[in-house]
Amino acid sequence: MGWKAASRAFVAALVVAGTVVVAGAVPAGAQQAPGVTSTTIDVGGMAGIENFVGQPYASGFDGVQAYFNYINAKGGVFNHKFRLVAKLDDQDSPSTDLIQARSLVEEKHVFAVLPVIVDNFSAGSYLASKGVPTFGWNINTQWASGNPTPGSAFPSGCNATPGLPNQCTGKGAPNLFGEKGSFLCLDCPQEAPAFIAQQLGVKNVAVMAYTVPQSAQCATGMIAGFKKFGFNVAFSDTSIPISLANISSDADQMKAKNVTFVGTCMDVKGNAMIAQALQRAGVPNAKFYAPQGYDPQTLKKYGNQINGFYFGIDFIPFETPNATPGMKLFTQQMKKLGKPINEQALSGWINADLLYKGIKAAGPGFTQQSVVSAINHINGYTADGIRPPINWEVDGHQPGHETCTAYVAVINGKFKPVFGKPGQPFACTQDFPLPSTFDSSTLYYRPPTPGEQLPSTATVPTSSPLTP
Repeated sequence: MGWKAASRAFVAALVVAGTVVVAGAVPAGAQQAPGVTSTTIDVGGMAGIENFVGQPYASGFDGVQAYFNYINAKGGVFNHKFRLVAKLDDQDSPSTDLIQARSLVEEKHVFAVLPVIVDNFSAGSYLASKGVPTFGWNINTQWASGNPTPGSAFPSGCNATPGLPNQCTGKGAPNLFGEKGSFLCLDCPQEAPAFIAQQLGVKNVAVMAYTVPQSAQCATGMIAGFKKFGFNVAFSDTSIPISLANISSDADQMKAKNVTFVGTCMDVKGNAMIAQALQRAGVPNAKFYAPQGYDPQTLKKYGNQINGFYFGIDFIPFETPNATPGMKLFTQQMKKLGKPINEQALSGWINADLLYKGIKAAGPGFTQQSVVSAINHINGYTADGIRPPINWEVDGHQPGHETCTAYVAVINGKFKPVFGKPGQPFACTQDFPLPSTFDSSTLYYRPPTPGEQLPSTATVPTSSPLTP
């Protein structure tokens, strides 16, 4: 799961990372299920509603509400109805993020914290120390808070050096659940940009990032990935100011070095401006790996300006024909709620689904601790076919054995799924360590066809309950 940090955590790069350590707290599992009455289960979440990259983070609340509406209409869980009692704004501020988390736990006494859709999850260590079941959109390395004790984090560069043993040891906090798993590594070699470059047949690539540390870390992992798979990194610039000044000079240098593919750790606006600068410099057909922007609103705003942009995502594309049961249900319920469909809403939906399934697995006398334990015994969680399987017992909180990605390109102003196979949108390979090539001996596709033999590193589901 390491590359996913670099493909998404560029968002977190736009704010200065902060780390808050809270030690000595009593795990919430020792309490009597806060937030639970005889008829209700109260949860609350937080999002960077007004964020620096102008993305619809508040949509995470909509995804949660759509799921709760669906479950509540069926009677809830063990005769309890879900209530989303708080939708707090962390204002893209690390200090406010912690304040809002404390409010949810200590003032509103929620049973679970969800969704968490923020650029900087500085409250991760605090929530890890409290033992409160916490669910969110994992674009932050802070989702690994608690490895091996609250406040610590995985080392940077996990297994990044070829030939060395795996440097990632221990597990993250057992009560923090990202929608794609809770382990991220910003500067590990990334497979997705290199895979796209191989599919396009390019040779000379460029990598660009903002000046802030996490964006630069992301670029380190991207460069390592390109080099691992044999691409020539002809140009790189990890000192781009947020103002995007002086990118014309970068465009000229990329043209001089015959760059035809650009991978960035930047937001959609920055990527679009670089594409325009390349066009002015006489490079009209450069392709881009864009870590963020797979959203219908992106097309409305940029349209043909982002033709040739490629996205790697952790869920089946919204445009996939014959969508899975989970995606069909999500789409149906979001339309019923009258809210837009996007990645943040889908994350909220997945978060709510995992909470529900954890409660169901824990049984009628559920507590925070028993729900956390139940989720961590689920092997093969896919949100009813929305995403590749997670084995929460083995690799949900630590480096995974495989990485699976679906790919989408902007073609003629529209999103189009690419590089997958019919009915198998996810291209997968071994992870930690990545292989050195993408070919028939290392690649496989998910979901597997009946009787298909998967490699030993693949997750084979054994216990993933369905949504009613």
